[in-house]
Formats: sequence, structure tokens, C-alpha cells
Amino acid sequence: MGAYELVQRLEKLRKQVNSYGVIGVVSVMLVIPCFVFLAPHIESESTFHLIRNIAILIIPVAIIFIILSGKKRKEFKELYKGTFVNAVLGEFFENPRYEWKNGFSERSVADFGLTRMGNLFSSEDYLQATYQGVHFEQADVKVQYYSSGENSHTTTYFSGRMFVFDFPKFELLPIQVFDERFTYRAKTAERFKMYKIKMESVEFNRYFDVRAAREHDAFYILTPQMMENIMELRRRYGSVLFNFSSGRLFLGIECGMDAFDADMRKPINYAEEKEKMRNDVRVIIDIIDTMNLI
Repeated sequence: MGAYELVQRLEKLRKQVNSYGVIGVVSVMLVIPCFVFLAPHIESESTFHLIRNIAILIIPVAIIFIILSGKKRKEFKELYKGTFVNAVLGEFFENPRYEWKNGFSERSVADFGLTRMGNLFSSEDYLQATYQGVHFEQADVKVQYYSSGENSHTTTYFSGRMFVFDFPKFELLPIQVFDERFTYRAKTAERFKMYKIKMESVEFNRYFDVRAAREHDAFYILTPQMMENIMELRRRYGSVLFNFSSGRLFLGIECGMDAFDADMRKPINYAEEKEKMRNDVRVIIDIIDTMNLI
């Protein structure tokens, strides 16, 4: 399939996703007000039955269009990611393995020691590859807690990208570095007693909370240059979380956005989409370079 045919196909799918979704949502929004606000005040039995019958007809239509929207979205993702993401990954990485439907397991994310875990979890866009000898994994992750009851609500603990990098230079007990803006930090693993560590940099202490199983490990790894590197990633990407442990670096960027995804609100432009994918890839390379992992 050529670039023009690809864009045409993606555009058709994108419009179907949006239009079917709108029809489904609007249909539901037409039914709910009728029963919540209008029906209780209808005295005529025939009018009530008329509204009920209309609702009975509309609800299946809404469900059908919502299902159609979901199917077209899946078809869009398969075509989009299979075309743009896979093509770009080969430009930068060795032996890339990309699985957009899969991600990190819930157990793995809990073991990363970055975020508190809730009762809702999702992860996708799993990527495993090597860059200049550095092996890494990454995926989009969302962790939430749903509280049921009279005042039910959902709290998002983490939404963004998580990374795992080989860090064989140091075999250390855990050293956690949390951005002070990040509220839902991982609870300390029971097998380690973690201590709050104050670093020598006043600026670093202002923006980060450091905890370590052994104080001298924290000072050994968080050199002035390493602290500056972490500060630089914070300036570029916002809220960042780190856990140095057992020869690996676990890193989270709480950006609230998914990598390797199209903006369904905008028409597809072939050149722009490829550049967007490259930018998502460059985040990984930038982390490796900035943290001197090579």
C-alpha cells in the first residue's frame, strides 16, 4: 500500500471512529434526560409508553454504533501502528520488538517501585530493543483507584510512560528519587528499610525526595553530575520518577499521554505522523544519553 492509499484508508477509519462514537454518545444522551427529567412528570400513560418505546429503539442503536466505533478504532490502530511505529523503530534501534496491544504486567509495575498501585490497571505499546549496547523496555502505563459507594470516583495514581534500562555499572540496593510534584509514590518494599536522604544540592532537595536502603549508595550514585542529569530530564519532561535497583534503572514520566498514538481529532498527514513517531522514540534516546547509560 502506497503512502497516499495508506493515508486515505486511515482517514476513512478515523472519520468512522469519530462519527460512530458521536452517534452512539448522542443517542444515549437523548435517552437519559427523558427518563431522569421528563418521565417522572408525565401524567399521560400513553405518552409515557411512547417515550419508553422510543428509548427501547434508541438504546440498541447507541450500543451498535459504540461497538462499531470500537472496532474501527482497533482497525485504525493496527494499520497506523503497524505502518508508522514499526517503520520508525528500525531507524534507531537494534532488534526492536513492538507489541502495541501488550504492555508491562501489573506485577512488574508494582516491582518497579515507582507508583502506588490501585485496583484499575492498563498498559500497552510495549517496546523492547537495544540502543548502542543499552537494552531497554518501555510501555504506556495507567494506574488508578476506583472508590465505589455513594460518592464513587476514580483517582489516577500514574498515567504516562515507564522505562526499564540495563544499568550494570552499579549493583545497588534500591535508591528511589521521586519528583516532589508526584503524590502517589510507591510504598517501600517490605524487605528493605528505606531512609530519607538529604543530598548536598539544595536545589535538588527542593525538587526531589530521595530514599535509599543504604545512605552511602545514594551518595555514590547521585553524584553532582547525576543530579544535574535528573534535573535536566525534569525540565524537559515534567514529573519524573527513578528507582535504581539491582543493576537496572526504572524510570517513569508522568505525562498523562500515550506514546505512538495518533491524534484522532486531526487529519492524518504522512510526513507529520512519521516525525511524531520519531519524537516519541527520541525520548528514549534522550534518556539514555542524558543519564550516561552508554
